[in-house]
Amino acid sequence: MTTHGVRTEKHHGIEIAQRLSHPIMACLVRLSILAGLLVFPGASPGMESPVLAQDVTASPPPVSHYDRSEESSRVDPIPITDSSTLPNDEIYETAEHDIPNTPTLSEQSAEQLDASNWQEITVTKGDSLAHIFKRLQLSPQDLHTIMTLGKETSVLKRLKPGQVVLFQVVDNQFIALKYPVDLVTTLHVAKKDDGIQATTITEELETRINHASVTITDSLFLSGVAAGLSENLVMQLVAIYGWDIDFALDIRSGDRFSIIYEEHFKNGRKVREGPITAAEFVNRGTPYRTVRFTHEDGHSEYYSDTGRSMRKAFLRTPVKFTRISSRFSVKRRHPILNRLRAHRGVDYAAPSRTPVKATGDGTVTYLGRKGGLGNAIILKHGGRYDTVYAHLSGYRKGLRTGQRVKQGQIIGYVGMTGLATGPHLHYEFRVNGVHHNPLTVKVPKATGIPANAMKDFMVQVEPLLAELGRIQSSADMTTRSWDDHSNDSVAAIQAAPDNTTPE
Repeated sequence: MTTHGVRTEKHHGIEIAQRLSHPIMACLVRLSILAGLLVFPGASPGMESPVLAQDVTASPPPVSHYDRSEESSRVDPIPITDSSTLPNDEIYETAEHDIPNTPTLSEQSAEQLDASNWQEITVTKGDSLAHIFKRLQLSPQDLHTIMTLGKETSVLKRLKPGQVVLFQVVDNQFIALKYPVDLVTTLHVAKKDDGIQATTITEELETRINHASVTITDSLFLSGVAAGLSENLVMQLVAIYGWDIDFALDIRSGDRFSIIYEEHFKNGRKVREGPITAAEFVNRGTPYRTVRFTHEDGHSEYYSDTGRSMRKAFLRTPVKFTRISSRFSVKRRHPILNRLRAHRGVDYAAPSRTPVKATGDGTVTYLGRKGGLGNAIILKHGGRYDTVYAHLSGYRKGLRTGQRVKQGQIIGYVGMTGLATGPHLHYEFRVNGVHHNPLTVKVPKATGIPANAMKDFMVQVEPLLAELGRIQSSADMTTRSWDDHSNDSVAAIQAAPDNTTPE
């Protein structure tokens, strides 16, 4: 169609106007339009773009039965949003939930502190935290920072063989450590955003009350263990009654005791026994009752049921011995000199290097070689009393003349120096310079409950004494019932007719 010198044609519904005076230009225009139709075959004026017209809610085309990988990897189609309707600051920003959550090193330590990657390191002989850091190839700078944190981390300077330290290490970098200081205290050291920090965590132990009654049939130790008591509890009992009862010489078969004691649990597991809170020991028919009383200042002591202190000024024996090899005597034939001479002490036979303890608080007035006594120590206790410890193999490290020692503190070790035929401790007890038999001398007593505190004492201990009486009565009834049953059985056997026929 020609109108005013212009020819119009239609191609795919598009009118192309071509001026007859410019045939070459018209041809180029037509070729450009055709090229556009080849790239976007469905595009035409007034029609929507095929991409924008796509049905985003339609199901994806079927996938071949033999190719499941494509189906499993396909993501849900994302609706196309017209960017012209969005603010400019949202077009190029990544959504917050799309940012990968990669924690920093400090964030990792906080998240992993109670999770995984813990290494359990057992301290060996001669070990130190520096050696452990070196074995784990950790930074010396971190070690220096930890050791200079102050009092809390000073315990790491005193590691002992057998102790356990937990380390958390990520990519050869120190993250944290845990050190159980004791049953209830744990040191936590961890790397934070603002540096390495130390924290001490304290846990409460669950306390339960238990009791036991034991009749001695052979030895105190064996009878206690046979009744289910631990070695620790038996030794606590010996320590309580050690001033009144000589457990090496005074114990007899048939002696009995009852105790009330605490048990401590951590996470449901028993981790500690004691202390004993009340006890009764019947030795040779004489009962000794004791209760544990806590004073206002928090310290606890053992007292009799009348408020008398169980602690005396002197222990009866200074060493754990196997037997008494020689007693106190004014005339004794000396085993080496072979002549009669006074033996002004008691000889306790014991293995060499057995620890020797001070029997009372005192001051070292002599330490060294002393003639036939060999290596000896003399302690002065107040103004009237002196004790002598002789034939020692050696002295406690650092002990010197003029030094004060506490009752029960180790001062030396059993030996056979001087005139001795075998390893033993020669022990003397002097009152105003005069020798007395250590086995029979009346030793001074420690102070008891003051008169003005007796009311508080009785209020605290009466429930324990009542419970102790109930336990002892129950044990006595059980014993009597067993004895009656045994006697009835014997009587029944004896009364039964003899139906045997002699051959």
